[in-house]
Amino acid sequence: MTFESEAARLQNDGVVGALALVGADGAVHWQTQNWQVDGPSMIDSWTKKAPWIVIQGIKYSTIDITNSRMICTNTQQQGHIVIAKTPFWQGFVMAWCSPAHQVRSAYVDIARLASEVKPG
Repeated sequence: MTFESEAARLQNDGVVGALALVGADGAVHWQTQNWQVDGPSMIDSWTKKAPWIVIQGIKYSTIDITNSRMICTNTQQQGHIVIAKTPFWQGFVMAWCSPAHQVRSAYVDIARLASEVKPG
């Protein structure tokens, strides 16, 4: 299983609508065509444990934040943002999930995908 094939499966299964792979320096190494991720801004928000983030003009309130994950939701039913740190590579996987999908369940899938990212 490659990162791209698993990302495609998660999209095809309706778990996520958009995905990105971001390095610890904020560089976006891969993202779906329907998303423009600002890596440095996300790292800054995560590091500062921001109470909310804005992505593509939509505000998401932070509901869970640790050193290994950040989960945010839009209070007007415009979706969720799920971020999981990659344990074997310095960076993280970030996803947008539909408001119809359970955000905790989506986190499990995103964390599993993040665990597949390896250096090189």
